[in-house]
Amino acid sequence: MRIRSSSLLLTLAMVAGTGACLLAQKAVTAPAVATDEVLAWPAPPAAARIKWVAEYRNAFDVGAKKKRSFLDRLAGKSEEVLWIERPLSVAVDDMGVIFVGDFSRGIVVLDPTNKEAWAFSHVSGAILPTPTGLAVDSKLVFAASANTSQVVAFDKKGRQLGVLSKADGINRPVGLAVDEARDLLIVVNGEEHAVRLYTRTLKFIKTIGGRGSDEGLFNLPSYVCIVPGVGFAVADTGNFRIQIFDFNGQFLRAFGKVGDMPGEFSRPKGIAVDPDGHLYVVDGTFNNFQVFNQDGRVLISVGRAGVRRGQFQVPNGLAIDAKGAIYVSDQINGRIQKFQYLPEEKEAPPSSPKPQ
Repeated sequence: MRIRSSSLLLTLAMVAGTGACLLAQKAVTAPAVATDEVLAWPAPPAAARIKWVAEYRNAFDVGAKKKRSFLDRLAGKSEEVLWIERPLSVAVDDMGVIFVGDFSRGIVVLDPTNKEAWAFSHVSGAILPTPTGLAVDSKLVFAASANTSQVVAFDKKGRQLGVLSKADGINRPVGLAVDEARDLLIVVNGEEHAVRLYTRTLKFIKTIGGRGSDEGLFNLPSYVCIVPGVGFAVADTGNFRIQIFDFNGQFLRAFGKVGDMPGEFSRPKGIAVDPDGHLYVVDGTFNNFQVFNQDGRVLISVGRAGVRRGQFQVPNGLAIDAKGAIYVSDQINGRIQKFQYLPEEKEAPPSSPKPQ
């Protein structure tokens, strides 16, 4: 199945390298959210297709109020602020709630609508280490922990409901994707170089792949996303390509190769689909994300190495909601950057002449 691509313009700017770790960023306490200046791709005078919206570094960036009481302020007690430190993954639900897998904080929840932020460790009392993958639906949150070889199911408040571990064949899991309507959870099992299919209640269905470079095989796969109406797409990182499968795990097609030209990859990671069916792929070395149609033709690139808005240092995770809001986990810069997909404006059909 092919989904129509809008006429995005190619403006690729790839820059290799990751830059230095910016530990000093935490001295900044002012909110770092949206500004009036418009940052868009491609640059004017071309019609914008993606624009930068906001960044989230801490609880204040979603409008959370300070909790320090008057007596605390008199006593000189400092405000305890929930910071994002090293985000590895990101997911967003239909309500616009953002879930961040953070190396230092575990699972952090950002709710811009209700102006709240909190961590799952507030409920569980423990931090889930190395949350490399996240997936959410209307009721559940799934997290993959690479270092502990676990896939954990939570409710939306952070209460643990179930877990898969090494005893279940899970070994250094990375990306996750969930399809609630199909009762399907997809787990990229990194050490196995394979993809495993489960129900949302963590019942095993089947394994796809194994190590190799042929169609349907993987080399260090990382992230995965649902492709509506088609199946799912996997970032086959070590083979420098994207592979697309139907919902039963049958190989459909692949695109990409190693290189530094448009449409090529060095370290493909986070992957997601916008409302018009375009595939977005983060590259952790090029510090950008590229946008493709589903036949693998590159349409546009966003970002380069740096610390400014729209720049990245070792981005990993990527999520897109139903309204086309794009979220990227900017790992070394310690933030989630939000962009917005802008669909092509369609010309209105010519009106029929009025009868005389």
